[in-house]
Amino acid sequence: MRIESPKIPESLTEKKLLQMIEEEENEAVYISINEEDARNVILERFVLSNARVSRTTFTGAQMPRADFTDVQFVNCDFSNVDFSESIFHRVEFIDCKLIGSHFSNAHLAQTTFSNSMLNLSNFIDVRIKQVQFLQSSMKQMNVANGKIKGLYLNECDIDDISFFETPLMGVDISTCTYNRIEASQQVIAGLIVSRDQAVGFARLLGLRIKEEM
Repeated sequence: MRIESPKIPESLTEKKLLQMIEEEENEAVYISINEEDARNVILERFVLSNARVSRTTFTGAQMPRADFTDVQFVNCDFSNVDFSESIFHRVEFIDCKLIGSHFSNAHLAQTTFSNSMLNLSNFIDVRIKQVQFLQSSMKQMNVANGKIKGLYLNECDIDDISFFETPLMGVDISTCTYNRIEASQQVIAGLIVSRDQAVGFARLLGLRIKEEM
């Protein structure tokens, strides 16, 4: 699966996010934001494009109905951030924390989460199109009522993840690790797993595995 990288020019104008909020600027293009403390900020309907954000803390921020296009987030903390109804197009999260974050009714396309922590995050009523999770922790993530068209997971920890009313046809989790997954038979139909994982899914479906003598 081919994921497009964000289209970010080499030359960006450095700006201060908190100053933009004070000046009620609701749209930012071709900028860089570095090492800010933006905890609990409110950025409803914020538009950010062709930008790079590094080493910035957003914990507890409210960012509903935001629009992120061609953006790279590096080493940022989005724990407990509300991204509900937001749009992500050609976005990269690299070495980021998104613990307990909310993506309810969000639309993610051509988006990558790399070496990031998404434990306890919520992806409810999301639309996913060409999205990948690479070497990331997704423990106890809740995915419900999602529409998926192109989802790739590589070497992720998905222990205790929950899939509800989200068909996983064609999704490959064969390189991922977990002890437990919560999902129904209808949801996992067509899921791609390793030979060892298949035994666990057989038990999930109520099959009894007979050991060879």
